[in-house]
Amino acid sequence: MKTLSILALFSIFVLSGILYAYAEESTAPNIVINEIDTNPPGDDTKAISEWVELYNPTDKDVDVGGWKIASTIATKRTLTIPTGTTIKSGQFSVFSYTPMWFADVSEKVQLRDNFGQVIDETPVITDQKNDFSSWQRKYDGLDTNASNDWIFRMSSVGSSNGISETKSAGSGETTVSVSVDKQSYIFDETAIITGNVSKRVSQEQPFFSQQQLVITIDGPGKFYKTITMYPDLNLKFKTSIKLDRVQGITSGVYAVSVTYGVAQASAPFSVGEKAAATSSEEISELSIMADKDAYLPGQTALLSASTTKIIPLEGLKLSVYDSKGTQIYTGKLYPTTKGTFSANVFMTTVKPVYGTYNVIADYGTQHSETAFELVQDVKDTEKIVLVTDKQYYALGDPIIISGRSNKHVVALDLEVLQTSVAIGKDTNKNAFKLVYQMPLKGDGTFEYTISAPTLTLGDYRVTVSKEFGNSVTYFKIVEDPTAYAGATDKNFVSTDKETYDIGDKLVILGHVIPKTRSTFEAIPVYITIVTEDGKPLTFIGQGKAVKKPSTDPQLETYSFSALPDIAGNYKLDVAMTKSVFSPGTYVVSAKYDGKKTSATFVVTDSLDVNNKKLIVKTDKTIYGLGETVKLDGTITTGQTAVQIVLTKPDGKTANFGSKVENNRFSWTWQTPLKEFDLAANPNYRGDKPTVFGTYRISIMTSSQTLNVVFKVSQDPANDSLSTKPLEVTTDKPVYKAGEKLTISGNALNREQTTGSGVATLDRVQVQVKTSVNKQIFASSLDFDHGGNFKTTYDLPITVFKDGTYKVTATYQKIKAETTFEVKNNTPLNGDEKLTLSLNADKEEYSPGDTVHISGSLNKVVFLDRMDLVVLSENDTKINCGTVYCGLGGKQIDLSKHYDSGLYKYDYVIPQSASLGNYVIKIDTEFGTFTKTFKVVEKQVASTSSKISEKFNRITDSSVSISLMDKTLQDQQVSPKMVQGSLVVARGTESKINMQISTESGQCIIGQASDCLVSKSTKTLNSDYAVVQVDGTGFKVQYSGPGTLLETFAIMPESDLNTIQDSVWTLDVIRDQNQYSKLYYEITYVPTQ
Repeated sequence: MKTLSILALFSIFVLSGILYAYAEESTAPNIVINEIDTNPPGDDTKAISEWVELYNPTDKDVDVGGWKIASTIATKRTLTIPTGTTIKSGQFSVFSYTPMWFADVSEKVQLRDNFGQVIDETPVITDQKNDFSSWQRKYDGLDTNASNDWIFRMSSVGSSNGISETKSAGSGETTVSVSVDKQSYIFDETAIITGNVSKRVSQEQPFFSQQQLVITIDGPGKFYKTITMYPDLNLKFKTSIKLDRVQGITSGVYAVSVTYGVAQASAPFSVGEKAAATSSEEISELSIMADKDAYLPGQTALLSASTTKIIPLEGLKLSVYDSKGTQIYTGKLYPTTKGTFSANVFMTTVKPVYGTYNVIADYGTQHSETAFELVQDVKDTEKIVLVTDKQYYALGDPIIISGRSNKHVVALDLEVLQTSVAIGKDTNKNAFKLVYQMPLKGDGTFEYTISAPTLTLGDYRVTVSKEFGNSVTYFKIVEDPTAYAGATDKNFVSTDKETYDIGDKLVILGHVIPKTRSTFEAIPVYITIVTEDGKPLTFIGQGKAVKKPSTDPQLETYSFSALPDIAGNYKLDVAMTKSVFSPGTYVVSAKYDGKKTSATFVVTDSLDVNNKKLIVKTDKTIYGLGETVKLDGTITTGQTAVQIVLTKPDGKTANFGSKVENNRFSWTWQTPLKEFDLAANPNYRGDKPTVFGTYRISIMTSSQTLNVVFKVSQDPANDSLSTKPLEVTTDKPVYKAGEKLTISGNALNREQTTGSGVATLDRVQVQVKTSVNKQIFASSLDFDHGGNFKTTYDLPITVFKDGTYKVTATYQKIKAETTFEVKNNTPLNGDEKLTLSLNADKEEYSPGDTVHISGSLNKVVFLDRMDLVVLSENDTKINCGTVYCGLGGKQIDLSKHYDSGLYKYDYVIPQSASLGNYVIKIDTEFGTFTKTFKVVEKQVASTSSKISEKFNRITDSSVSISLMDKTLQDQQVSPKMVQGSLVVARGTESKINMQISTESGQCIIGQASDCLVSKSTKTLNSDYAVVQVDGTGFKVQYSGPGTLLETFAIMPESDLNTIQDSVWTLDVIRDQNQYSKLYYEITYVPTQ
């Protein structure tokens, strides 16, 4: 796959591909639309990311200048291909045009010539996946005028979709295979994992790179390991795993899975005390194998055999036959003392016979066979192939550069250049650069290893070139390659601090993607600083002006320029003088090569008693459960205190205050420790309360109110806080006609503060419109105390047809929009017979349960009456009329219980109901419809005598143990006991120990002098010791230090007590390079 760079383009671009041959009877006679992606990753309403690939299957070059590529059903936007554009025979051209070129649903695209004649068109296609999949012909140029010519799969933009299996060799999807060297292992052995891929593939997004192999090993319990690597030049891969108990290996079966692009393969193995025995039918006494599955002419096949029984004075007869049955090798081999044999067989370069080679081995009565392939040496289409063994390296890792030249030369020119340094590092150091003449081996391959100690953290570019061509690849050196999530290189600007005082030095740091001009003139970075509302900073300067002497003062704009170094980094120091800066928020912007980035910082002046501005700030914007929000502020009004009001997501408020000392104040607040129990109740039908969401802190003085917002999130590491002044969204993207549409949104603190300090909010105007802006619904909504709004509408079947609809929210001249889609497949009329689909939520119920009955019609009609009754199966022949019968259920008119396209009724089974089969019966004017269910005896819920939470295989050196009341197994419980064990490697027992401390800092177990327990508690009379922890008696059981397995258990002294809500800390005292695993369990009892 080749790179398709779309995001920065506003015009057409073309990528060339590879010529393939196809069967004439199924190949188009003209240019065809070969592949199209109408919904690529990202927001295609803002970026030019949709594309169309044209292919020339003819034997002549075709001039497509002036031709048109058009959307015909939805947007109807049309691209005119520039004059002079030619697609060569057997090659591809890729075109992009504008954001929202195509619709994601029910789109049809046409290719027209200069005269408007339709040359080719796609079927009606839908792509709602927003990923790397595209609609494409099954293979290049396939055109039988059938819809099954097309397939939806991973895109291959700018290159081949594949070739006809009946006409061309080597076609088909990418495949991968994997195997392990043994089926069964014992502990401390090493499992060797090998395999190969059928071809090398690449990924386009988020940037062009070679596809990685992802190898996962899934074992018993929580064992799970992931390994990433690249195939070698022969499309092979190999790795290993040490089967060590300290690494978490336990007895059982492990599954090795390999993913390469869309191809997958797997292989199992087992681990135990002794190798698992297999039957004699599965393992032969004699085995033989080749070191590779395939060879090229000129290579040597290494054949290895082994036997479980050595026969004295007996030799192994080995024969190799080519694909035509001709014997090319024969010989007699004798075993080593370990029962192994080996032989080398050269693959001739003189008229080689390609295909499968069979290897036959006979040793006494033992027999074994294997096979390998001799394949043609197919050169890569690139003149130079270049790869690195990995994409991300740690400091100290060797970097192995390898590849192949398809033209024979003595040596290639190698250049390794550092293109950027890690963020926050010194940008003034010289960037790394290496130039080397790299010799080639006889088969055209090359390999070079860079000694990593000479490299620093950052990005590197590798270029291998010669007069006939070049190849480029990239790699990074990072602190932790296993946790590194690669991101594309980008421009940025930042400051060394977030807050400055007048007189401080402002340090501006930044990075750009270096560009060069044809004149080799350096491109500067232009830097400006403006106030929060966009006003530029100015100062009085001296300079020349028209009709003014040079000594006249002039108003100058505060701006700078900097030259980036070779890696694209720059640094600038700015003095924060009082004549230029006043307290407030500022924006620093950097512009380079037409691209602009920005960052903000705050300036304070602790000595300015005349400054009335209030400045506040939180330590971060996203918090998790149980974290502390820290707010710091500066005020110079002379007040001794400020009032603080916290507004929660549900609108409830809490009042606080803070003293002002030396013009500064601070405030802290701990986020909730857990979610509301009601939020996890699946049976709760109302709006569920939640602790997660946006909070607002209002800081009030006698003359001013300032608001700061932060967010409490379930996933703070990956969440973000929106700074948009107005947002609107729907509860889901796609609805069925008849469902309810829920619209919600938020406005960021645009309240007006009155003289009394009371904040008022205008209403937000919400409209639901069709795609052509025809209004369907309109509402004027109030905000809650948190600035949120919400409303719900029905989506009638007769109003909402198939299509896309818009939701518009308007507030104080600010507008926000979102869209949703409606699916409506209900026929409004037709000749088919009217029928009712009747359903119940379950098939079995118990006395006292509720049966949720629902029904829907296959047409949109309105019925005057639908009689529903629930009967015993034996009473179904009785006409109940209006009397009680069956389960005592009175006849219900179901037509009066219509909601969101469904007829719904909840029927409660009486506690006195007999066990057996029952029938839901509905009589209508167009027929009678039934549904059966069974009433069975209520199952007694089996409650476990022990309720606990277990935490296993923790390798961190510090763990927080949360001891809180909570809901487990549908009951409220309290912590009764915490127990655990620490496992260390043999030889490190005396160097690794645990230390357990309470929230107040009291050490319960540990080797420090203030710890309550530091040695084994086991005596002749007791297994535990009783200690006082924060005023409460606890029983502590401890194995003592210096053991391979260090265990503990802690519980209240009184059987009537539980552990009060608190968070304890367990620290593993060890060196950074030492290894340990922690297991612990919290046992709970029902809360009294």
